[in-house]
Amino acid sequence: MKRSAKPGLSEAGEQALAEEMEAEKPLMPSRRTAWIEAARVFVLSRLVILALTTLVTARLPLSGQATPRNCSLETSSCFLSWWMHYDGIVYVQLADQGYRLLRDTVFFPLWPLLIHGMGVLFGSSEMSYHLSSLLLANLFCYLALVVFYSILSKDFDSTSARNALFYLTFSPYALFFFAGYAESLFLFLCLAVFFFLQRDRWWLAGICGFLAALTRSPGFLLVVPFLVVLLQRFWTSPQGRQITWQHKVRASFPLLLIPLGIVVFMLYLGMTEGDPLAFSTQEAQAWDRHFTFPLISLLTSFQNVFQPPQQWHLLNFLNLLFAVVSLAILARGWKRLPLHYSLFALVIVLFSLSYPLGTLDPLTAVPRYLMVVFPIFVLLALWGKRPSIDRIILACSLPLFALNVVLFVSHYYIG
Repeated sequence: MKRSAKPGLSEAGEQALAEEMEAEKPLMPSRRTAWIEAARVFVLSRLVILALTTLVTARLPLSGQATPRNCSLETSSCFLSWWMHYDGIVYVQLADQGYRLLRDTVFFPLWPLLIHGMGVLFGSSEMSYHLSSLLLANLFCYLALVVFYSILSKDFDSTSARNALFYLTFSPYALFFFAGYAESLFLFLCLAVFFFLQRDRWWLAGICGFLAALTRSPGFLLVVPFLVVLLQRFWTSPQGRQITWQHKVRASFPLLLIPLGIVVFMLYLGMTEGDPLAFSTQEAQAWDRHFTFPLISLLTSFQNVFQPPQQWHLLNFLNLLFAVVSLAILARGWKRLPLHYSLFALVIVLFSLSYPLGTLDPLTAVPRYLMVVFPIFVLLALWGKRPSIDRIILACSLPLFALNVVLFVSHYYIG
């Protein structure tokens, strides 16, 4: 015999009560909403970047030159060449020729492999690989925005998700999600791990972590949020204690896939270069990056702001400012984030600060590396619900975003 939820409540009344309770629940955004919201901010940011690039190519000279470069007198590849320099060139060379130089083993293999795979379709030339890197970077940027919105709309709310998308896409160093760098792919894979953990899809989370570890060395740190979620699901919650140990083992096994990504790369380097740790030894020998206590990196950068040579003062100041602000945001909003968000942010920041580049500008590229620390943008989005805070965030972020695009396209080093 069916029992009523309340004494004296009829079956029809019980159904009406259930419908009323269901109606009171907040509606979860549909999958289509995530694609639409991501498309809006993605298209807007790309239009801004392309407009700035067009303006720079017409009005400003490249770094070290006196007059603007006239693209109308050159081939159609001229416009693309404004975005091909620094690490972008290295990735194109790796896609074309592989690891010819031992020093290039610090660049992990998945991104150049993807560039090579698409570049073959366009003719296997240097420019085709560069075009492929731009197309792939923007594709993965858009996919990352879709996944980001999906995660936040479930863990927080749709308003926070929309704010976070905008703050991330127009953050000062977000131009690296447009350029042919590995940042877009790495961000997408990190977010994908969180997306599948959120839905208890352990194997898919492990596979994405494996690919992230093949993209950049900090990818192995995704072990931390994976392990935290496992502990919360199966050991610290009352429901988790009732789950059989066989099921817990099956859910935990994909965790091993994440460090396996680095192991695979080490096996490849061992067979081809005779040194499975070449990526680490070359980091120190060829790139002058040595393991250092994070606080020392910050203090060295602070001292360099006031010491010669003066041409490094601005870079030191901006890199230090971005690192300190990121740490301050995380420290201030630590309690507002789920534990696996907070710990992921912490280990990525500490890892990025632990390998300074030389002594002149020790925090070189740190702002770019911290772009994957998406919990920073979650906190900004939560605070940005207040119009006054939102205006402050945009006033600080948008001008720096535009300035960095202009500088990067003009071939000035910014990270």
